[in-house]
Amino acid sequence: MNKYPVQVLDLRCRGIFVLGMNKQQAEEIARNFLSQNFSVIRTEKSRLLDQTWIVEVLVSSYDKKTVKKVKINNETGFVMGFD
Repeated sequence: MNKYPVQVLDLRCRGIFVLGMNKQQAEEIARNFLSQNFSVIRTEKSRLLDQTWIVEVLVSSYDKKTVKKVKINNETGFVMGFD
């Protein structure tokens, strides 16, 4: 059962791909993506710019805390990159 009130295209390995997601969904995708390689502490900021969500997440790796920016396509839910 889908917990989001939007059309789901595909569910793979906890990846969520949706059409027109909201802020909460974008943040969850970013946290799940970064948790593969980092310890996720919290979401700092999220904004939608030109159909791309930019989610800033505070992460830790070997006791070093940094903010990672994850870019997510608003229409597909695919992670386009991070820095």
